[in-house]
Amino acid sequence: MSTKNLPTVEPFNFKKHLPQTAADKTSDLFYILSAICIANEEEKEVSRISLIKALFKTEQIEAEKKISFLNTFFYINTLGPYNSIVFKYLEELEKANLVKTEGVNIYITPKGSRVFSELIDTLSDDKELIDVLLTLKSKILDYAGNVSKAINDTHSQKIVDTTDGNKEKTIENLIKEIRPEQQFKKASQFKYINPFKDNDLIKVSLPAGLINKLEVELANIEPNDYERTEDITSLFA
Repeated sequence: MSTKNLPTVEPFNFKKHLPQTAADKTSDLFYILSAICIANEEEKEVSRISLIKALFKTEQIEAEKKISFLNTFFYINTLGPYNSIVFKYLEELEKANLVKTEGVNIYITPKGSRVFSELIDTLSDDKELIDVLLTLKSKILDYAGNVSKAINDTHSQKIVDTTDGNKEKTIENLIKEIRPEQQFKKASQFKYINPFKDNDLIKVSLPAGLINKLEVELANIEPNDYERTEDITSLFA
């Protein structure tokens, strides 16, 4: 793959790298719920790390087809492609009794399984959406219970570092460059992964009925207010 076709890393941009509306965030919650339910239905255990890696890898694969579906981007930290906001999403799903955590693993609840089934029934025959879900299924089943494979697959990803003279690196190279004692001190040290090479994208939008139904399930949950702050340190507390 030529350098011009590789994903890039770039400085953090609040308006570009995080959901900008409640519906954007709910959409991402749906994909997280989907991954956990799919894995559990196949009797696979999902850890937080394997979940994040599966979402990241799915995003990369779909980006090569110019398909965009996530609104929460990933950044480089000492654990590789990462976003601790995913943990806040999991907290909201758990408060709504859609998932439960036991140690490092996440499981679908009976209610979560029922809700997921109802959500799937609202889907249309959207080719791109079905493609995203099939890719996500493949990656979560690949990585559930196999964190080593998840790490090897994602850390070997080649990338162009726009913050360092457009040098071609691997994510593993970027991890080694991090100074852990400094990585959360200022926004300029956050390197976000942009999988898209141009703006000619197909944005996958979930049906309004699905978004509304999931929001009803989350209606009694007090949401985190991280979407409304531009204080970089508060996003990753």
